[in-house]
Amino acid sequence: MMRAFHLVIISLSLTACASKSPYGLSSLSYSNEDLKPQATRSVASVSSHKEKSKSYLSLDLPYAAFEKMRHEVEKNQHVTLQHRGEAHITVVNPVEFSRLKKKISMNEIHALAEQMDLQKAPYHLLCVGKGTVKEDSTYYAVVESDRLFQIRKAIHMLFTSKGGKAEDFNPDQFYPHVTLGFTKKDLHFEDGVIKDASSCIYSLRPEEQKKN
Repeated sequence: MMRAFHLVIISLSLTACASKSPYGLSSLSYSNEDLKPQATRSVASVSSHKEKSKSYLSLDLPYAAFEKMRHEVEKNQHVTLQHRGEAHITVVNPVEFSRLKKKISMNEIHALAEQMDLQKAPYHLLCVGKGTVKEDSTYYAVVESDRLFQIRKAIHMLFTSKGGKAEDFNPDQFYPHVTLGFTKKDLHFEDGVIKDASSCIYSLRPEEQKKN
Protein backbone atom coordinates (compact mmCIF):
# COMPACT_ATOMS: atom_id res chain seq x y z
CA MET A 1 0.00 0.00 0.00
CA MET A 2 2.74 2.48 0.97
CA ARG A 3 4.70 1.60 -2.18
CA ALA A 4 1.67 2.24 -4.42
CA PHE A 5 1.09 5.55 -2.66
CA HIS A 6 4.74 6.47 -3.24
CA LEU A 7 4.38 5.81 -6.99
CA VAL A 8 1.26 8.00 -7.15
CA ILE A 9 3.12 10.83 -5.40
CA ILE A 10 6.01 10.53 -7.88
CA SER A 11 3.61 10.72 -10.83
CA LEU A 12 1.79 13.74 -9.42
CA SER A 13 5.07 15.45 -8.52
CA LEU A 14 6.45 15.09 -12.03
CA THR A 15 3.22 16.45 -13.50
CA ALA A 16 3.29 19.40 -11.10
CA CYS A 17 6.95 20.08 -11.84
CA ALA A 18 6.29 20.18 -15.56
CA SER A 19 3.72 22.96 -15.17
CA LYS A 20 4.80 24.87 -12.05
CA SER A 21 8.57 24.69 -11.73
CA PRO A 22 10.14 28.13 -11.30
CA TYR A 23 12.91 26.86 -13.56
CA GLY A 24 10.45 26.03 -16.36
CA LEU A 25 11.60 22.41 -16.11
CA SER A 26 13.65 22.39 -19.26
CA SER A 27 15.01 19.00 -20.25
CA LEU A 28 18.46 17.52 -19.92
CA SER A 29 19.34 14.53 -22.07
CA TYR A 30 21.41 11.47 -21.31
CA SER A 31 22.80 8.62 -23.37
CA ASN A 32 21.65 5.08 -22.64
CA GLU A 33 25.02 3.93 -23.94
CA ASP A 34 26.74 5.89 -21.16
CA LEU A 35 24.60 4.09 -18.59
CA LYS A 36 25.68 0.62 -19.68
CA PRO A 37 28.25 -1.00 -17.35
CA GLN A 38 31.72 -1.52 -18.74
CA ALA A 39 32.74 -5.14 -19.18
CA THR A 40 35.84 -4.59 -17.08
CA ARG A 41 34.07 -2.94 -14.15
CA SER A 42 31.82 -4.29 -11.42
CA VAL A 43 28.53 -2.38 -11.30
CA ALA A 44 27.67 -3.12 -7.68
CA SER A 45 29.62 -2.63 -4.52
CA VAL A 46 29.16 -6.21 -3.42
CA SER A 47 32.18 -7.80 -5.02
CA SER A 48 35.16 -7.26 -2.74
CA HIS A 49 36.08 -7.74 0.91
CA LYS A 50 37.09 -4.07 1.12
CA GLU A 51 33.65 -2.95 -0.03
CA LYS A 52 31.97 -5.23 2.50
CA SER A 53 33.74 -3.43 5.33
CA LYS A 54 31.83 -0.22 4.55
CA SER A 55 28.88 0.92 6.63
CA TYR A 56 26.48 1.23 3.70
CA LEU A 57 25.13 -0.72 0.74
CA SER A 58 25.20 0.85 -2.71
CA LEU A 59 24.69 0.08 -6.36
CA ASP A 60 27.66 1.56 -8.23
CA LEU A 61 26.92 2.91 -11.71
CA PRO A 62 28.91 3.96 -14.78
CA TYR A 63 29.91 7.57 -14.28
CA ALA A 64 29.90 9.05 -17.81
CA ALA A 65 26.18 9.91 -18.06
CA PHE A 66 26.09 11.51 -14.62
CA GLU A 67 29.26 13.49 -15.23
CA LYS A 68 27.59 14.99 -18.32
CA MET A 69 24.49 15.82 -16.26
CA ARG A 70 26.65 17.61 -13.71
CA HIS A 71 28.31 19.69 -16.44
CA GLU A 72 24.87 20.65 -17.79
CA VAL A 73 23.62 21.57 -14.31
CA GLU A 74 26.72 23.69 -13.65
CA LYS A 75 26.23 25.52 -16.95
CA ASN A 76 22.50 26.12 -16.50
CA GLN A 77 22.59 26.94 -12.78
CA HIS A 78 25.79 29.00 -12.99
CA VAL A 79 27.48 27.05 -10.20
CA THR A 80 30.66 25.06 -9.73
CA LEU A 81 29.93 21.85 -7.87
CA GLN A 82 32.08 19.66 -5.71
CA HIS A 83 31.76 15.99 -6.58
CA ARG A 84 33.22 12.56 -5.86
CA GLY A 85 34.03 11.54 -9.42
CA GLU A 86 31.79 8.47 -9.29
CA ALA A 87 28.11 7.53 -9.38
CA HIS A 88 26.09 5.28 -7.09
CA ILE A 89 22.68 4.75 -5.56
CA THR A 90 22.83 4.26 -1.80
CA VAL A 91 20.48 1.41 -0.85
CA VAL A 92 21.20 1.35 2.90
CA ASN A 93 22.88 4.43 4.34
CA PRO A 94 25.29 4.61 7.33
CA VAL A 95 22.64 6.02 9.67
CA GLU A 96 20.34 3.10 8.89
CA PHE A 97 23.14 0.58 9.27
CA SER A 98 23.99 1.97 12.70
CA ARG A 99 20.61 0.57 13.79
CA LEU A 100 20.63 -2.57 11.65
CA LYS A 101 24.01 -3.71 12.97
CA LYS A 102 22.43 -4.40 16.35
CA LYS A 103 21.09 -7.62 14.82
CA ILE A 104 22.67 -8.18 11.38
CA SER A 105 26.10 -7.59 9.87
CA MET A 106 27.05 -5.81 6.67
CA ASN A 107 28.29 -9.16 5.34
CA GLU A 108 24.77 -10.55 5.79
CA ILE A 109 23.30 -7.52 4.03
CA HIS A 110 25.72 -7.89 1.12
CA ALA A 111 25.02 -11.61 0.86
CA LEU A 112 21.29 -10.91 0.65
CA ALA A 113 21.88 -8.18 -1.95
CA GLU A 114 23.96 -10.56 -4.05
CA GLN A 115 21.27 -13.24 -3.78
CA MET A 116 18.71 -10.72 -5.03
CA ASP A 117 21.01 -9.67 -7.89
CA LEU A 118 21.61 -6.07 -6.82
CA GLN A 119 24.22 -5.68 -9.57
CA LYS A 120 21.51 -6.14 -12.22
CA ALA A 121 18.83 -4.05 -10.54
CA PRO A 122 16.89 -2.13 -13.20
CA TYR A 123 16.34 1.55 -12.55
CA HIS A 124 14.76 4.49 -14.32
CA LEU A 125 15.96 8.09 -14.29
CA LEU A 126 13.12 10.51 -13.49
CA CYS A 127 14.56 14.01 -13.23
CA VAL A 128 17.32 16.18 -11.77
CA GLY A 129 16.45 17.49 -8.33
CA LYS A 130 17.84 20.22 -6.11
CA GLY A 131 17.86 20.41 -2.33
CA THR A 132 18.84 23.53 -0.41
CA VAL A 133 19.44 24.21 3.29
CA LYS A 134 20.44 27.80 4.06
CA GLU A 135 23.28 28.55 1.60
CA ASP A 136 24.14 24.93 0.77
CA SER A 137 22.69 23.17 -2.27
CA THR A 138 22.96 19.64 -3.61
CA TYR A 139 21.94 18.34 -7.03
CA TYR A 140 21.02 14.76 -7.88
CA ALA A 141 19.33 12.50 -10.42
CA VAL A 142 16.09 11.14 -8.95
CA VAL A 143 15.71 7.42 -9.61
CA GLU A 144 12.88 4.88 -9.52
CA SER A 145 13.68 1.19 -8.92
CA ASP A 146 11.29 -1.47 -7.62
CA ARG A 147 14.16 -3.94 -7.18
CA LEU A 148 15.95 -1.67 -4.71
CA PHE A 149 12.77 -1.35 -2.63
CA GLN A 150 12.44 -5.14 -2.69
CA ILE A 151 16.02 -5.52 -1.42
CA ARG A 152 15.34 -3.08 1.42
CA LYS A 153 12.18 -5.00 2.38
CA ALA A 154 14.15 -8.26 2.41
CA ILE A 155 16.75 -6.63 4.68
CA HIS A 156 13.93 -5.49 6.96
CA MET A 157 12.57 -9.05 7.12
CA LEU A 158 16.01 -10.44 7.97
CA PHE A 159 16.50 -7.78 10.64
CA THR A 160 13.15 -8.39 12.35
CA SER A 161 13.53 -12.19 12.09
CA LYS A 162 16.63 -11.84 14.28
CA GLY A 163 14.84 -9.79 16.90
CA GLY A 164 15.25 -6.29 15.49
CA LYS A 165 12.52 -3.75 16.13
CA ALA A 166 10.46 -3.13 12.99
CA GLU A 167 10.43 0.62 13.58
CA ASP A 168 14.23 0.81 13.63
CA PHE A 169 14.41 0.40 9.84
CA ASN A 170 11.69 1.62 7.49
CA PRO A 171 12.23 0.06 4.04
CA ASP A 172 9.76 2.47 2.43
CA GLN A 173 11.54 5.59 3.69
CA PHE A 174 13.82 5.50 0.70
CA TYR A 175 14.47 8.11 -1.96
CA PRO A 176 16.81 6.51 -4.52
CA HIS A 177 19.03 9.04 -6.29
CA VAL A 178 22.47 9.61 -7.75
CA THR A 179 24.29 12.61 -6.31
CA LEU A 180 25.69 14.82 -9.08
CA GLY A 181 27.41 17.45 -6.95
CA PHE A 182 27.02 20.00 -4.19
CA THR A 183 28.11 23.54 -3.37
CA LYS A 184 29.68 22.92 0.05
CA LYS A 185 28.55 19.51 1.33
CA ASP A 186 26.11 16.83 0.33
CA LEU A 187 22.73 17.20 2.02
CA HIS A 188 20.64 14.26 3.17
CA PHE A 189 17.26 13.30 4.60
CA GLU A 190 18.64 14.01 8.07
CA ASP A 191 19.31 17.60 6.93
CA GLY A 192 15.70 18.00 5.80
CA VAL A 193 16.31 17.31 2.09
CA ILE A 194 14.01 14.73 0.48
CA LYS A 195 15.49 13.63 -2.81
CA ASP A 196 12.34 12.67 -4.69
CA ALA A 197 10.51 13.96 -7.76
CA SER A 198 8.90 16.81 -5.84
CA SER A 199 12.32 18.50 -5.87
CA CYS A 200 12.92 18.23 -9.62
CA ILE A 201 14.18 21.25 -11.55
CA TYR A 202 14.94 19.52 -14.88
CA SER A 203 13.26 16.61 -16.62
CA LEU A 204 15.46 13.88 -18.08
CA ARG A 205 15.07 12.30 -21.49
CA PRO A 206 17.18 9.71 -23.30
CA GLU A 207 18.96 10.87 -26.40
CA GLU A 208 17.54 9.59 -29.66
CA GLN A 209 19.58 6.78 -31.13
CA LYS A 210 21.52 7.79 -34.21
CA LYS A 211 20.58 5.86 -37.30
CA ASN A 212 23.29 4.54 -39.58
